[in-house]
Amino acid sequence: METGNLKAIVLDLDGTLLRSNGSISKYTLKVLQECKNRGILVVIATARFWFKAEKYIDMILPDYAILADGTQIYHDGKLIHGYAMNKEQSQGVISELLCKADFNFVASVGKELLCSSTEIDEIWRRTSDFKKLWSVPVYKIAAVLKGHEEAKELAGKYDCRLYSYRDEDLYGFACSNSGKYQAVAALGELLQIGLEEMIAFGDDENDYEIITNVGCGIAVDNAIPMIREVADDITESNDDDGVAKYIERLFLC
Repeated sequence: METGNLKAIVLDLDGTLLRSNGSISKYTLKVLQECKNRGILVVIATARFWFKAEKYIDMILPDYAILADGTQIYHDGKLIHGYAMNKEQSQGVISELLCKADFNFVASVGKELLCSSTEIDEIWRRTSDFKKLWSVPVYKIAAVLKGHEEAKELAGKYDCRLYSYRDEDLYGFACSNSGKYQAVAALGELLQIGLEEMIAFGDDENDYEIITNVGCGIAVDNAIPMIREVADDITESNDDDGVAKYIERLFLC
């Protein structure tokens, strides 16, 4: 991709932009700010919910934030586009999870996260009586389950898109037409920016569609084999500021 053709940079957070300890280096923040100074949009695309992403949004100050595995797009802290589950999906999944007393789960209704765990009362998280939830849109449900087969069966029963995350027993459920790539494509249409004018960085399975569909898809060195195999290029690891180094090397020289 030529420098003049780049209009937007799409960044996964965990395992990609963030170091393993959850930090972002001053160098990386400086490089991203320089991109914005040159009129290149900075977009984060993460599986995180708002309460887990907010501190990074405050640090990076992205032009747009795609959260909860692409089910929500935020601009200046406001939800501008979302992919909500239909009532059959959200009610069905939640009803079955309520019967699994051994497992905790959460439901994203925008910035607020409703939790099955008791005695949670924070600014963006609170314990919920899920039986009273049916009047609000649910964008994503995340649950700790015994394994992939159990999660796959539940997702298939209600025609949900299933998300899994490496080294975790956490599974995400969302409407079937949602995803990071779908959100990026929708944002591109809104801003009249083509996918070929974007570069994306990722490391995990939920980055696959973005990496393979934008103009340039880059894997960090610590990415899973699936992402490394389909990426256009590979940069240094997340702990070695691979994203910032790649951007500076190719687009800010």
